[in-house]
Amino acid sequence: MNKIKKLNLFFILIVFFSFSPLNAAKKRGEYATKNIIGQEYYLKNCSSCHGEGSRGGNMASINEWKELFSKNASELLYLHEEDDELKSVINYLKGENFKKQSELMLKFLQEFAYDSQNVPTCN
Repeated sequence: MNKIKKLNLFFILIVFFSFSPLNAAKKRGEYATKNIIGQEYYLKNCSSCHGEGSRGGNMASINEWKELFSKNASELLYLHEEDDELKSVINYLKGENFKKQSELMLKFLQEFAYDSQNVPTCN
């Protein structure tokens, strides 16, 4: 092949691979969480009331989050028990799913606590 055909083929391959599914993954920003699973737990169970990352983790400090999650999340239960509409939240906090998910969710919330040096993003 001559040089022009090789360059054209090279250009076509570059264009093809730049639009392939391999490059379709969403780029994560500098401040995106490394705790994807904890983020998923938070988004599924808490974000409908507490918002995404900009409000979620930012509601408390690193140590405050630790305290809220200690003693079988008794503080979290106390904070949520006032509203009758939150029965599903209370059931979640008392249930097995929360016990399994709480460690990673706590790490996620601490990562974006107001004293954590991270810009909260949770998209």
